[in-house]
Amino acid sequence: MMIKAWRWKKQILSLLAGCLLFAAAQYADHENSLNPGILERGGYGEEPKTYEILVEGIGEKPFPCRVEITSVQYSSEEANAAFEEILSRLPSLILGDNESLNQVKKDLNLVTFFEGTGVRALWQSKSPQLVDSYGRILSEEISAGGEAAVLMVTLTDGRYQREEEIGLTVLPPFETADESLAADFAKELDQANSREPEKSQVTLPQEFQGRPVSYQNVQVTSYWVLPILGAVIGGVLYGQEKAEEEKKKKRRRQLLMLDYADVVYQLMVYIGAGLTAAKAWEYIVDNYERGRKQNRMPERPAYEEMALTLGQMQCGLPEGKAVSEFGRRCNLQPYMKLSSLLEQNRRTGTKNLNQLLEQEMTAAWEEQKHTARRMGEEAKTKLLVPLFLMLLVVMVIIMVPALMVVK
Repeated sequence: MMIKAWRWKKQILSLLAGCLLFAAAQYADHENSLNPGILERGGYGEEPKTYEILVEGIGEKPFPCRVEITSVQYSSEEANAAFEEILSRLPSLILGDNESLNQVKKDLNLVTFFEGTGVRALWQSKSPQLVDSYGRILSEEISAGGEAAVLMVTLTDGRYQREEEIGLTVLPPFETADESLAADFAKELDQANSREPEKSQVTLPQEFQGRPVSYQNVQVTSYWVLPILGAVIGGVLYGQEKAEEEKKKKRRRQLLMLDYADVVYQLMVYIGAGLTAAKAWEYIVDNYERGRKQNRMPERPAYEEMALTLGQMQCGLPEGKAVSEFGRRCNLQPYMKLSSLLEQNRRTGTKNLNQLLEQEMTAAWEEQKHTARRMGEEAKTKLLVPLFLMLLVVMVIIMVPALMVVK
C-alpha cells in the first residue's frame, strides 16, 4: 500500500498544496472581515485609496460598494511642525552647485515637492531682474560685490500654508582667464558687427590687446570616419572573398564526389572491354571534351583533372607519376585510392583490377547518395531563412494594427 502511495506522490503533494492554499485564502478573507468598519488611509501626500467592500445588513442580500478614502492630513499643529522642519532644510536643498546662499553664482535648484511629507512649494521671485521663479540666474551685468535678491516660497499641504522669504546674494559667475578673454573678445566681435551694418561684409578684428589674431572655420564634419569606413569595407570584402573561395572549394569537392562513381564505372567498362587503363583514360577524356564542345555537358572538375593528366602523359610525363598527381590534385580519399589502384595495376599487372573497380564503384555509389542527401538537407536549411522572414513580415502585419488600436 505504501508503495502505491509513493507512486502517486506528485498527485498527493499537488492535492495537499491546493488544500493549503485554500485554507490560507479562507484565513485571509476571515482576517479582512474582522473589522469591516475600519479602513486604512494613505500616508501624507499619497493618492486616495479605493476599496471594494461588501455591505451586509442593509438589504436582504449583501451588495458590493466602492469607497474612496483620502490620505491622512495634517492638523494645524502638525502642519506648522512640518513647515518648520522643511524650512530648516530648505536653504541646503535649493543650493544646487553653489556653496551657500550668500555666494550664488549658478542656477538654484528650487524644490517643489518634499517626498514623504505631502508638502509642496510654490516659488516666486521678488528680484526678477536677477533670478526668476525657476531659480535661473538672469543678469550678466553683476557687480563684483554681488547683488541681493529675495525669493518668496509658499509651503502648503492642501489645507494649510506658510509663506517665507529667503534672501540670497547673487555674484558674477566665476571665470577663468581664458573665459574672461573670450567674453571680452565677444564684445569686440559685436562692435565689429554693428560698426558698418550697410556693408555686405564684416571685417573681424586683426588684433586684440596688442596681439595678432587669425581665424579659421570650425570643421563641423569629421572626416576621420572615411578611412575607418574604408578599412571596414576592405575587411568585409576580404571576408566575402574568403567566403566565396571556401564556397568554391566546397562546391568543387561536392562535384568531385558526385562524379567519382561515374569515373570508376567508365574505367571498369573500358578496362573490362580489354582496353588498358591509359587507353580507357583517354576515351573518357575524349567523350567529355566532345560533350563540352556540343554543349551537352557542363564543366566538371573531375574530368578537367583527367584531361590535365592525359595532357601530362602525352607530353612525356610517366603514366604512374601523372596518375599520382591526379589523386593529389583532387585531394580526396576516393581519388587517391583510385590512383593507387591504377598505379599498382601498372607496376604489377593486377589481374583482378576490374573486380577491384567494381567494389570501388559500389562504395562510390553509396557515397554519391550520401553526398546528394547532404546537399538536399543544406538546400532545405537555406530555404528556412526566407520562410522565417516571411513569418516575421506576417507577424508585423498582424501586430502593428493591433498595437495602434490599443494606443
